[in-house]
Amino acid sequence: MSDRQYWESLLEPGILAVVGAGGKTTVVSKLGAVATSLKRPVVVTTTTKMGSEQVAPWNPYYGNNLALGEAHIVEQVKRGQMGAWFQAMAGHKVVGLEPELLDTLHDRHPDWSIVIEADGAKTKWLKAPKPHEPVIPANTVTTIAVVNMQVLGKPLTEDYVHRIEEVQAITGIVLGDRITPEGVARLLGHENGIFQYARGKRIVFCTGCDAVHPSVVDALLQALHALPLYKVVLANGYGENCCIQKVLTWQ
Repeated sequence: MSDRQYWESLLEPGILAVVGAGGKTTVVSKLGAVATSLKRPVVVTTTTKMGSEQVAPWNPYYGNNLALGEAHIVEQVKRGQMGAWFQAMAGHKVVGLEPELLDTLHDRHPDWSIVIEADGAKTKWLKAPKPHEPVIPANTVTTIAVVNMQVLGKPLTEDYVHRIEEVQAITGIVLGDRITPEGVARLLGHENGIFQYARGKRIVFCTGCDAVHPSVVDALLQALHALPLYKVVLANGYGENCCIQKVLTWQ
């Protein structure tokens, strides 16, 4: 399969929530761009915050009014564009929509793909969520957890990890010791880990595979073996240059 076909295989009607760290915005924007190229209706948004410069090219609607926001998206879709909707701008960030509004939007347009960045990580490569995170709508059909492969082998420090004490408690890795594939697998499998509040199918999306030795990728795949996942995605590059190399069906 080609890179585009791999991205297409991840798309489906309904709400897709992207969580984790180290490439969430890349995954959200690429899914939106691929859907648009396939002439499929798609909306990109967040239930937390995103960078205002990142979303500006998407010509988003800002506000909480369902009728006005819906009309803006419908017009964008008619023009063959990617729909984008956020609540407001706050400095260099945009504030996301309430999950209930996105559930309503899905009910009104079940054929749309609504791709949301549902988690924040302070630009770090690994995180454990706060008690109220991620913010995932009830109608979510797939939760995609992003894991940046470059964090493997790095020390468990705040240079790479957000909410480090919680990550340490779940993974069992001593502060300052190397982050292991087994530790990341524990973070993915724990009820208070990366997939906390996940709904629907679970996909692990591994970014930065080209930046590590193939044996590191193999070690993570082995560590993930027992987890109840739908697919595992292996991708190279970053941003617009992110390219999927392989999609593995898990269960």
